[in-house]
Amino acid sequence: MKTSAVSFAMFVAGALASPINMNMARAEQQQQVEVPAAVKIQLRHTEFAARRDGRDTNFDRHGHMTYYEVGLGACGHDDSGKGDIDNIVAVSSALMNGHGAGDACDRKIAIKGHGGKEVTAVVRDKCPSCPPGGIDVSPKVFRELAGNLDVGKTEVSWTFI
Repeated sequence: MKTSAVSFAMFVAGALASPINMNMARAEQQQQVEVPAAVKIQLRHTEFAARRDGRDTNFDRHGHMTYYEVGLGACGHDDSGKGDIDNIVAVSSALMNGHGAGDACDRKIAIKGHGGKEVTAVVRDKCPSCPPGGIDVSPKVFRELAGNLDVGKTEVSWTFI
């Protein structure tokens, strides 16, 4: 009787340790693993590096784009008179305060408008009235993507690069 109980226990242990069951156990463990914040940050930096290298064209933010006359921005740069010369952008206050962008000042973003036109711009200001996906850009950027300033507001997709 003891022999059959030991045999049965070894059979059950062997069945539980089979490659199929081990793979299922690993899959269940992978679904339940909490990723530490430090790893998430490193993955985020790797994601941005891939975008800088041009390997990723995922425009993960979407919203309205408007334009404004640039001047002294929240990042401390006085861009007065540069609105028709430089590609400058203001992102929502939520993003400037670190909710999804860290320190957004002086970071570049790639913006995609209708028809697939793309422009890069530098974050130099915050837009208090913009929702998280909305941006406010210099007139130069707006003209490049929308054709002219008469449109006033248009939908875009964009991402930090």
